Amino acid sequence: MAGQSFSVLNNFSSMQAQKDLYFTNIGLNNTLGRLSSGKRIVNAGDDAAGLGIAASLKADTYALDQAGRNANDGIAIIQIADGALNKVTDLLMRAVTLAEQAASDTVGTTEKETLNVEYQEIMNEIDRVVSVANFKGEQLFSATEAFTKGIYVGDTQFESFITISIGGAGGAGTDALGMANGVGSSASFSSVSTQTNAIQTLKILNTAISSISKWRGALGAQQNRLTNAVGIIQVQSLNLKAAESAITDANMAEEIVNMTKYNILMQSGMSSLSQSNASAQMVLQLLR
Repeated sequence: MAGQSFSVLNNFSSMQAQKDLYFTNIGLNNTLGRLSSGKRIVNAGDDAAGLGIAASLKADTYALDQAGRNANDGIAIIQIADGALNKVTDLLMRAVTLAEQAASDTVGTTEKETLNVEYQEIMNEIDRVVSVANFKGEQLFSATEAFTKGIYVGDTQFESFITISIGGAGGAGTDALGMANGVGSSASFSSVSTQTNAIQTLKILNTAISSISKWRGALGAQQNRLTNAVGIIQVQSLNLKAAESAITDANMAEEIVNMTKYNILMQSGMSSLSQSNASAQMVLQLLR
């Protein structure tokens, strides 16, 4: 402070050193906070606008991560249904073998009755598999309506649903698999005890196998869509996390340089403060 006289009442050099030390200490604390947290924005005052943008981006990433889990839940439902239909198909293949055998005159009446016993057990097992296939207690196959679920895969900005559907109402005279006359033990002509019934049953079984194949094809298409949706969601989430990181993450190399700078400034500031306080005591030399 040019032109200022020497004073013992106000030590302006000490005040200046204290002011500089105050701001150096704030800078050092902020740098240590960034180094310890890895975040560029530790307090709202560090970057208020950036904090708001980053919070919105983070909310979207949390929403998308859950959307991915939602889609995987939908895939699980489809896999449960497809697993049941796969087993039904295996049972129908065995039923076809029995019906084909019973349709031949080379098999006698007694043998046909024996074949029919196994056939009826297969039909009963198909009924059981269809009736117990469920997701959290909800039956997947119904003779009255399709099993549908809306899978929410949106974020905080836009709504988005993927609807999965298993089966559908086949109308009067159909069973839980939507096939005329049924497939299970209550089906008309569902017997191989005679040649005539065995031949008619072969036609029913062929229809059943064809229908189930179509169902499984539809389920596979829905599963592929959900699988692709999961992949897209993961890419979106990754990009949002990268955008948030660019705003909030600290540049560690820069912060280490800042810490070194502030440490040096703290030491030099403390030394300057000590010197400025000592200079005021020199006035005592004038009294000797």
